[in-house]
Formats: sequence, C-alpha cells, structure tokens
Amino acid sequence: MTPDVSAPRAATEGRALGTATLVALVVAAIVLVLAVLPAEYGVDPTGAGEALGLTALYQAGAGLGDPAPAVITADPAGPLVPQRADYKVDAMAFTLAPNQSIEYKYELAEGAAMVYTWKATGEVDFDFHTEPAGKGAAGSESFEKGTATAGRGSYRARYPGIHGWYWRNTTRDEVTVNLVTSGFYTEGRQIREDGTTRSKYLDDVTIP
Repeated sequence: MTPDVSAPRAATEGRALGTATLVALVVAAIVLVLAVLPAEYGVDPTGAGEALGLTALYQAGAGLGDPAPAVITADPAGPLVPQRADYKVDAMAFTLAPNQSIEYKYELAEGAAMVYTWKATGEVDFDFHTEPAGKGAAGSESFEKGTATAGRGSYRARYPGIHGWYWRNTTRDEVTVNLVTSGFYTEGRQIREDGTTRSKYLDDVTIP
C-alpha cells in the first residue's frame, strides 16, 4: 500500500502561505508607521520619520496650500467665443402706416453675436445693414434684403457699430412688425423717417 503524502504537503503549503501573508502584513505596517504616516500626515510615533527626513516632506507640502486653479483660455479657432457685454434679450413692436418705414439697430462690439426673429402682419421691404463706428452711413454694408413677412437667424458683428433692420410697409393697410432678439449688445436704437433717434439702454433686461 502506497503511503498518502498529499495531506502533509497541503498542510505544509498552507502554513507557508499563511507565513508569507503574515510577513507581508508586518512589512506593510512597518512601512506605514515609519514612512507613510510621517511623510503624508506628519505623524511620527517612532521618531524614524524625522531621522529619515520624511516629516520635512510633510511640512513642505503643507506650506503649499491648495493648488491654484488652472487658467483656461478659448482656442481662437474653436467654437467658443468669449463676449465682453452681458447677454440680453429685447422685444419691440412697430406699427407702420402704408409706405411708412422704420429702422431698429443694436450697438455691437466686434465679434459680438445675437440671434433674432421678426414677423410682420403683412409684406414689408426689409434690409439688414450696418453702420460701422466712426464711419456712419457712409460705411454701411447690407447683408440681407428683400420683401417678406418674417425673418430669423443669427448674426456676428465683423466690426463695432450699429447693426440691424430697415422695414417699409409696402401694402395699403397698416402693418405691425414684431422683433425679438437676444445677444451681447448694449443698446437698441430706433431711427425714424425724419432722422430722429430713440435709444433704448438694455441693462434692465440683462439675463442674470
């Protein structure tokens, strides 16, 4: 009959594994007490941390405080465009007699953007155009014009100045034009047929 040696071998391997685990735990505890606690938390129960210079590492790190927040700037070629003015909304309604006209424009800095929609109760001639700062009407550019009852879209100013619409009632009846915009403008300016203007400062409609 062959003797069974597997049981003593298994017991021996089990004792070896237990011993290795115990040794690993003891080593981890020693490292924790002698190195981690002095360096990371300033706790040095044995004095070995000070002797090894580990408590000095903790003191140096504690003097740094919280790291400064990262400074992030927009990529000039990316989709984000920082704006100088606050975001605002505006709504206006203009009632025009037959053949009567009105202009309404916004003060925009270079690169400032707005979105808009306008609707009229009848057909009107319209012209979206600009007056560059320092040039006035002499430097005006027209970007969209025609005859319609509505318009919608977005706009980004290529240069500082006033930017907006001219409407003329081309029907035989009274027409009302309703305009709603939102964007980074500072002022709305109504220009009547007789050349007089009326400014609307928009700080009271800033979105918080």
